[in-house]
Amino acid sequence: MNAVCLKKSELLRTVEQLCYQVAHYLLGNENDAAVASKEALVELYAMPIFESGTDADRKQLAQAAATRHALQRARLTAMRSATQKAATASLYQA
Repeated sequence: MNAVCLKKSELLRTVEQLCYQVAHYLLGNENDAAVASKEALVELYAMPIFESGTDADRKQLAQAAATRHALQRARLTAMRSATQKAATASLYQA
């Protein structure tokens, strides 16, 4: 692992728990929170400002990314649930 990757990994570790906590608070379950926080960390890894910002900047970026990915996950789950309900309803109507 090169020095840049190592530095980014160390910085990501400082916000890893925050990402998970935000996602878990919004989603209410461990599995979805783990996926959303992982997606948030991947997004943060790709942000140049994440590496160059202050600790406060990184926390703010992490919270925003975790929120965004948790909400995307919640929307996906809601859409799947609605699709399943519609499919089940159509079975009973046929």
